[in-house]
Amino acid sequence: MASVNLDIAQRLDITCRKGDTFSLTLNMTDSAGTAINLSAYTFTMQVRDASTDADKGFTFNFSKNDGGTTGKLVITSTDVDTAGSYIYDLQTTETAPDPDVIQTWLYGTFTINDDVTS
Repeated sequence: MASVNLDIAQRLDITCRKGDTFSLTLNMTDSAGTAINLSAYTFTMQVRDASTDADKGFTFNFSKNDGGTTGKLVITSTDVDTAGSYIYDLQTTETAPDPDVIQTWLYGTFTINDDVTS
């Protein structure tokens, strides 16, 4: 029996601290280790409560260093402010040459550790 797996998503578990500025730099490469040109992609990331599937509403900003040609993606947020254990995924939408192709590149747990100082 033949099978095909179209799921390219890679698991990456993330842990950060409540109230701290969230900044994650990723070097995106293909299976050969070559940097992916990110200039043809837009990004969306959502964090959800695993037990209720409710979107936590965190806002993430994406910047592509060197116009995206080096595969470096920086994800930032200033409102990661609710401690707990969640799930997330990072989706891409290709804008060219195949517009509107949507893929999930990353998924995993998103843990926000509590903090004392506010």
